[in-house]
Amino acid sequence: MPSDARPGALAGVDRRGDAQRHGRLPGVQLGRAVAALAVFYFHTHLALIYFDKSQLVTWKFLADHGADGVDLFFAISGFIVCYVSTAPGYTPLSFLAKRFFRIYPLNALATLVMIVLFSRSIGGPPQEIELGRILRSLLIVPQATPMNSVGWTLEYEVIFYLVSAVLIPLGGVRLLLVWCVAAAWVGRAIEPQPPIIARFADGHYADFAAGVFAYMMIGRLSPRWSSSLGLLALAAGAYVFGPRLTVWATPMACCLAVAGLALLPAAPRLLVKLGDVSYGLYVWHWPAFMFLPWLAAWLHFDKANGEIWRWIMLVVVIAIASASWILLERPINRWAARWLARRSKNGVIAGAASSDVTA
Repeated sequence: MPSDARPGALAGVDRRGDAQRHGRLPGVQLGRAVAALAVFYFHTHLALIYFDKSQLVTWKFLADHGADGVDLFFAISGFIVCYVSTAPGYTPLSFLAKRFFRIYPLNALATLVMIVLFSRSIGGPPQEIELGRILRSLLIVPQATPMNSVGWTLEYEVIFYLVSAVLIPLGGVRLLLVWCVAAAWVGRAIEPQPPIIARFADGHYADFAAGVFAYMMIGRLSPRWSSSLGLLALAAGAYVFGPRLTVWATPMACCLAVAGLALLPAAPRLLVKLGDVSYGLYVWHWPAFMFLPWLAAWLHFDKANGEIWRWIMLVVVIAIASASWILLERPINRWAARWLARRSKNGVIAGAASSDVTA
């Protein structure tokens, strides 16, 4: 168990049961929804190649900066890993088991869908189907081009989870913060590097560090609108004006944003629900964007109606992500929780029954 005390803002939270299902940390779920929607919009141009670009009404800010949603995702992961590590009964084995069931099944299904698309020459030629690439994609190990292209971010997540499970029991979240900062500095110093090195030492670890530091920041704060909105305002200022001063502006903004979101007393229910399905929204939007241009051409959709198609895509992807959450992700998470609880009772994995917020 790490020596770090739980944040005062979260110390009174009842952690029994599934944290998302009971609506805990609504601001974090709001952050996930914002991050997923930003990345979605950033990639929509891929699904609009069939349409007349002159007829599109593109929101330039999101078209230019939507990829920063990935940085916010990483920062939220850094925060949640620390939050989970202070739960009663936390053990590295139970933590890693839950992460496995949270990430791998959906990624495997999306990878299989991409194989089907490639076999039909949708999104890429059939020769893109290569056994080694498939295995690396299913196992989420470092590679240049996963079958589902957004899978590169999952490679960072998996490595971060493994490192966290080792370092937090040794030195708490402070040691994890030191490692993330060092990994970011080393990664920036030796860029570019091959994927196997980048997943351990890369500038993206500044985002994970941002989330860890956000957790440490709010240790003695309580959920209040004033403190939350103040931090979010500072985050917006750092994001807009910070790049003129430092290359670390985005991680700084993410740190302030995650701290502000964690202290948010409430959030719109719809956005919290979108946060619940944000992993599915993120994983499924890429295969959808490979398939939908083909579908638009097959339907002979009016090329002047690309903007309508963009919002149709949003509805479709949210529907797919919601179905994925209801039919696959949530049942697997619940089964995994029961399985770990039984093993914990049998003395196989101590503390496995303790719950956490889904990272």
